[in-house]
Order: sequence, then structure tokens, then C-alpha cells
Amino acid sequence: MRGNLETIVGAMFAGKTSELLKRILWAKHQNKKIIVIKPSIDNRYSEKKIITHNDLSHECYSMTNWKETLQDFQFKKELVDVLFLDEIQFMHTEETILNVEKILSSGIDVVCAGLDQDSRGKPWETSSMMLGLSDKIIKIYGFCNVCGVEATKTYRKEEGGQRTRVGAANIYEPRCLKHWEPR
Repeated sequence: MRGNLETIVGAMFAGKTSELLKRILWAKHQNKKIIVIKPSIDNRYSEKKIITHNDLSHECYSMTNWKETLQDFQFKKELVDVLFLDEIQFMHTEETILNVEKILSSGIDVVCAGLDQDSRGKPWETSSMMLGLSDKIIKIYGFCNVCGVEATKTYRKEEGGQRTRVGAANIYEPRCLKHWEPR
């Protein structure tokens, strides 16, 4: 039987990792065998933990690439019930889709979380593909730093630079459409 794929998306500071942690704690409460993975590029707070902006955390495996990850873990139903992936937007699209499909085919559930758009308003490819394959989708909204209404966008406080720039409140903030502009 195929596993279920659940994807949690939203802008920065919406609570995606908090929602993922809630599911991790519930799986642990049910004595499920879990693996938690994040990409190694996300080293904002810790290399070996997923950590929310308000300092809630859980141990994780910091993934450089899928080849190494597959050498370190066996994704078999008798060994793993649920795979949790954080910051999926930073994972290699084709490799992630291929491996998640294989993991789901082995009967393991997958819950992932990540940004759906970059600060320029462009969809992240890996997140978009996961959304398209998902059995369940959760879109979470933050609150605009300017006016306090629902925020669907991530605003970069400084202009220019590369698309991928790992950071927190020092670089980004949640914004509504009225107060957001691509940067």
C-alpha cells in the first residue's frame, strides 16, 4: 500500500516548521519510527536540528544530497513509518521527487514543509512538484509586519542578490499583497 504525502507550505514566519514539529511529536506519541531530514544549506540556527523562529526544535539529519542520504538510511516499511522533510524548497527537484515517490511506494508516509514562493513571488520548483503529488495540502499564513493582516508573501528587506539566501528576520519578513513587492 502506498504511503500518504502531505505538504505544508506558506511564506516565511507562517509556522510551517512548527506545524511539521506538531506532526513529528504526534508520530512519536504513537510510537512510530520516524526520520527527520533537512537540507544542509539551512544552517541558520543549527546543523543537526530543525528549529522554529521561536526556538522549538527536533533532532534531524542534515542532508547534503540524496545519494549520501540513501547510504545512511534504509527506507523500508519495517524500519520507517514516516519521513519528515523540512525546507523542501532547497532540495534538488528531480532527485527529491524520484526518491519521495520510491519511499511512498514502499508504504512510508512523507510529510514535508517549505516555502511555496521566493521573495520575488516565483514558485519554488521542488515545493510546486510536491504540491502537485500531494494527497493533502496545508497552506499556512503569517501576519503582515506592516498592517497585521494575513501574509502570503515573503518580503526581502534588501534588494538584489541571489535567489537563494538563507536567513531569518534579519533579511526577511511576512507581508500581505498590499505591502509586498518582489525583491
